[in-house]
Amino acid sequence: MLKILRRLLAGRRAEAPVRTPSDTPVEKIDRADTAEQIEILARGGFETEASTRETILDAYLNPDVIAADDRRWVEAEVARAFARKRADEATWPLETDFDRLAIAFDRLDAAGIIALHCAGYTRSDGISDAAEVYHRRKERGRASRGFVFYHGQDVEAVVFGQGLYLAFGSFDDRDDTRAAIAAEIVAAMEAQGLRTRWEGDVGTRILIHPIQWLKRSPSDDPREA
Repeated sequence: MLKILRRLLAGRRAEAPVRTPSDTPVEKIDRADTAEQIEILARGGFETEASTRETILDAYLNPDVIAADDRRWVEAEVARAFARKRADEATWPLETDFDRLAIAFDRLDAAGIIALHCAGYTRSDGISDAAEVYHRRKERGRASRGFVFYHGQDVEAVVFGQGLYLAFGSFDDRDDTRAAIAAEIVAAMEAQGLRTRWEGDVGTRILIHPIQWLKRSPSDDPREA
């Protein structure tokens, strides 16, 4: 999600006035808001402790104006959030809903439906990422019929206990193909014990609900990756 937050905040940062180091004021951060963002990244499960710290300090906050005590607080809060997450992970079942989702995505991907986890921050980001994978695979002689993904905003929602929405589409842009791909996605989720809601409208996303978002975080140690 480092790339996700950088995309989200690029516009905001671009609008900020340019200052030289000598006239840049030191500002206090909103610790409650920052703690929530840290928790989202930790619970989302796509970032390590180190990358979360980097994201918050260098992308979510303005590194040029953050006070030294706030920087230390961020580093400590990230450590606390990941300590809580690791403690919780020790109590999780061997296979979680995320693991079942990942199995379904792997099987869809093998069947020619590009399946992407946390693809960008918005729907347009996800479509762009799917198109990029499509062209890359096509160059290698691998055909793809369609795609399925969820994006960063969907992860934020599911972390807070909501369902997970899956966007989908086809590369021939035909409604009957899209409907067939949606049916395959629904079947793949149901085969893993994940309950879905979809009314057959190719203009609406598939909802997985309920889902308990338990995704183990990657390690900062490359030897454990």
